[in-house]
Formats: sequence, structure tokens, C-alpha cells
Amino acid sequence: MQYVKFNPTDVFYKSVVGAVGEDVRFGLRLQVNRCINPSEVTLVVYSDDGTFNTQYTMYKEVGSDGFDNFLADLSLKKGLYWYYFRMEGVQYEHFVGMDESRNACLFYDNVRPWQLSVYKKQHQTPTWLNSGVMYQIMPDRFFATGDTVPNEDKIMRVWGQQPFYREEDGEVRNRDFFGGNLKGITQKLPYLKSLNVATLYLTPIFKAYSNHKYDTEDYEQIDPMFGTEQDFVELCQQADKLGIKVVLDGVFNHVGSSSKYFNRQKKYGEGGAYNDKNSPYRDWFKFNDDNTYECWWNFQTLPRINAESKGAQKYFCGRGGIVPRWLKAGASGWRLDVVDEISDTMLDKIVASAKKQKPNCAIIGEVWEDASNKCAYGLRRHYLDGSQLDSVMNYPLMNGIIAFVRDGNEQALSKVVFDLVNNYPPFVRNNLMNILGTHDTVRILTRLAGDNLDNSSKNIMARTKLTDSQYKLGIRLVRISAVLQYTMFGFPCVFYGDEVGLEGYKDPFCRACYPWGGENKLLLDFYRRLGELRNWSVFSDGDFHQLVAENGVYAFERVCQKTQTEVIVAVNRGKQSYNLYLGATYEDVLTGRHYNESCGLQHNGYVILKKVSKS
Repeated sequence: MQYVKFNPTDVFYKSVVGAVGEDVRFGLRLQVNRCINPSEVTLVVYSDDGTFNTQYTMYKEVGSDGFDNFLADLSLKKGLYWYYFRMEGVQYEHFVGMDESRNACLFYDNVRPWQLSVYKKQHQTPTWLNSGVMYQIMPDRFFATGDTVPNEDKIMRVWGQQPFYREEDGEVRNRDFFGGNLKGITQKLPYLKSLNVATLYLTPIFKAYSNHKYDTEDYEQIDPMFGTEQDFVELCQQADKLGIKVVLDGVFNHVGSSSKYFNRQKKYGEGGAYNDKNSPYRDWFKFNDDNTYECWWNFQTLPRINAESKGAQKYFCGRGGIVPRWLKAGASGWRLDVVDEISDTMLDKIVASAKKQKPNCAIIGEVWEDASNKCAYGLRRHYLDGSQLDSVMNYPLMNGIIAFVRDGNEQALSKVVFDLVNNYPPFVRNNLMNILGTHDTVRILTRLAGDNLDNSSKNIMARTKLTDSQYKLGIRLVRISAVLQYTMFGFPCVFYGDEVGLEGYKDPFCRACYPWGGENKLLLDFYRRLGELRNWSVFSDGDFHQLVAENGVYAFERVCQKTQTEVIVAVNRGKQSYNLYLGATYEDVLTGRHYNESCGLQHNGYVILKKVSKS
């Protein structure tokens, strides 16, 4: 028997789904089975910081189907809150909270509350951000044109070879290069356009020693291995002609120890923060008395920037600083590396500087957890309160999709989706950067079908490839994952090569060269078809409703009132066939097949169904 009903992702129970604006009045409705018959129901709301704890007596309305409705309406100031319900005149369990599956249930004590996020204002998210597809590129590994001349002691490799994971002496130097460059990306813009790419996200392109460039040496220079500043300007201009925006990777938490700012190895003469206590860069970093220093995750090659340094703040965010400078040169936004390592002081200045230079630019944060309640270094962050980030990388959804598609665990995906819908503001939720993999993760093909080598050595990872049967299964599962990625709220971000079946375990094996001439053409065609669907406003701005999460089946609906479009997406990873009730006539946009009233899904079956309008 069901005793209580409450689902904050449904407007029937919470009039404003998701995070709520400050001072916006909204209502909550709890349904209680009449067999419980409480004398009174109270809504208990308290703030995360302990400064607010208020109770609201709910008024009763007679409902139907054996349930009574208890309602309350309220408004709150900006902040993170939690809430639950308390029933009076009940002998046993008299609290109503959320169980592990995100359903309303009764508690005797230790009630688990729901989260309620309240943001300061309606954030003006860039209008272009969730249009089309985003595509992530590591410049050295995408496409090479012309002759790339290695500098210093860097090693040039043959395109397509496996990246070095260590050298003969056992050291990891990340100095092997394949010659990919900015001109190469510009040359391949028509290819990106064929995927309906609207945003190009580049991993770091500024001067640095490594092939990945997360150890910046000079933010004012494009790395010579990638090209020149004019090459970057040309890339942005040509991309703009095709309707493609360029987003750069902002590594503003740390620099390379060999950088001109730190200069530990005296690569840039005798100056620099490490060698000269009077250096203008000295207060950029935190030194101990013995000249040891604070660094990122104890990597001595990555000294951490002191975000409180006025000099650092001015350099990055001041007039003509690094943040506005590259936006002026043609970029349309920044993806902020390890944003949880950047203090609010610096983050606020980065955002303000960027928006001043280009109001419609995008600021995307690298957050691996739920960004609405993220804690970093003991502090609760406020990325999504309307003053900081436009979007975050959607690692939670990636993990949910993988758990569902790889293991058939539809509940894992359902929980993730519930948290995203319930916790995030709508303007962020519809602009989430939905990923299936990045330069920091195992390739999606390998993750779905390969052996789990998370705890294995890189020696083993280097030798392990997918078998033919694993590859065939993996391609099937990648297609299923991409269907979910492309049709969920937010926008899809494809890591270069995923669309053609590139495989590989974690760094550096996930960072292999794009296999030009060796693409899986059928998978590529499938991605292009999905890319076309991203022109539909129902996927960029439509409402989202979960329909089914049971027996290895997950299905949801997207609805756009403006265009009167209704779409149902369903996937069956269960062991048995499943009959999905539709209640109307739908057309599968991938196959053209029509379904009346219901749709049968076989194991590994998937459909994207558009409701057929009655003539």
C-alpha cells in the first residue's frame, strides 16, 4: 500500500520544478493516504548554513483515490535549503522524507530531506550554448597540416601510434607529439559542420611543455607546436562563418613550474617567483620558509596560483587581461579547469571580466559531482546561484548513462536524472554539457564493452584492446548511449573520435590520434543523424518528464509547447522485451516506422518517437 505521495520533479507536487528564484512564491503538495489520517501536517524547511529553520502549517484539501492533499506556499532568499514533512496525531512513523530511490516514504526518525536550491536571479545563459553539438578537441591529436617542428627535447611520433605512457627510464614526461595544430582544425571545420557542431571546445592551446598543455608557461602565446595567434584568429573567423563558436580551456588554478611566472628550471633567465623573492610573480604563489611551495595535488611541476594575489587577479581579469584578451581575439567562452580549486574571489572576477568583454560568452565549470551542492575545501560553493557559471560538465549524467547502458541499471540513471531536475535551475539544466567521455576518462567504447582495468597498471592498459566481439557489442552500446546523450536536457559534447569508434583506456590511451581513413562509417553516419535532431527546439528547450524506469527499461518525454512537439525516447537494456504504452500515434524519427498506442522494445532496442499530429 502506498501511504504518501510526493515528487518535486512534478508540477503537481511542486509548482516550480527544480531550483527556485529568490522571493519567487511556489507551492508544495503532499498527498497522504486517509488511513493515516494525521491531525496536522507541517512542512519543515532549514538552511544548509543553519541560519534558517522554519515550519509551515499545511492546509488540507480533500483529494481523490483515498488520499488527502496538504498544501503550503512559501518564498525564500538565495541559498541552499532542505525540507521534509512532519505529521501530528500519528502513532508510528510521523516524518515524510525521501528514500534512496528518491521516492517519498515514511520515517520514524533520521528523516532524509529533499534539497531545495534558491538562486539570486534569472541568469542570462548564452542563447547559443545549447544549440547544436559541442565537440572537444585535443589539438595535437585531431589533424595535422603542414610541417610541425618540435622544439626543446620534444619527440615527434607517427600519426596513429599509441601515445607514450612512460619513457625508457620510467619517467612520464608527456613530450610525445603527433603534429596536430590549429590550421588542421580549421581545415576540418566542414567535417565538424557535418556533425552539426555549433561549439568547438579546445583543450589548452597556450605555450607549455607538455602535449596536453595543462602546465601553462605563457598565457600570452599560442604554443608554437600548435601555431600562431593569427592561426587562432583565423580558426575563430572561419568557424564563425559556419556558425561555430570556439570555447577555450582556462587553466587558472596552476601553472607549469617551468613557466615564465615561476621559472624553477630557469628556462626564462634568472627571474621568476621561485628564484627571486622580489619577482612581481612572487605573491602569485604560496611559499614556505625553505622555498617549498603549494602545488596542485602535490605535483611539483604544477605550482598553485594564490587566488588572493592582487597581481594574479589583475593579470587574468584586469583590463586587457588574459580572460578578456582571448575573448576579444575570437573565443566565445571559457571552460574553467578544476573550478572547485578556484576560490570564489578569483572565480567572481573571472566571470565579471569575461562578461564585461563579451556579455554573451559562456563560462563552463569542470565539476565532477552535483554542482548545486558541491563542497570544496570545507566550503559550500554557489556556482549556480545566478552569479557565476553558465554550465558545468555533466559527469553525473555520464556515470548514470554508463551504469544503465553497460549494466542495465535503470535506477542509477533515474536517480541521477531526479537529482539534476530537482536541484538545478532550469536555465542551467537545459544548458548542461552532457559528456560520455573526455580527455580525463576511459573512451566510452572501451568503458561500455571492454574489461574493467581501473585498478590495473598502465602496462596492462597499453596491451589490452577490444576483441572483435567486444567491439561489435561496444558499437551497439555507444549508439544507445548517444541516443540518451543527444535527447536529454542539456547539449551533447562529443570527445573527438568517439563518433567513429576510437577506443582506449585512461590517460594517455584515451588521447590517441583521430583515425582519419579508418573511421567506423556506420557509427559516424549515426552520429550525423543524431546531430540533425539537435536542430529541434524540443531537445534544446523542451520540458522533460521521466516515463519509465523499470526492468532495465528507461524512457522519457520531451515536450515543446511553442512548437507543439512531443517526443518519447525509450531504451531497453533489460533481458526481456518490453511493451511501452504510448496512448497515441508516434513515428520513429530514426526508422520512419509508425506505432499506434504502444511500442514493443526488444533487448538493446531504442526508439526516438515523435507524436504524429492529427490532420
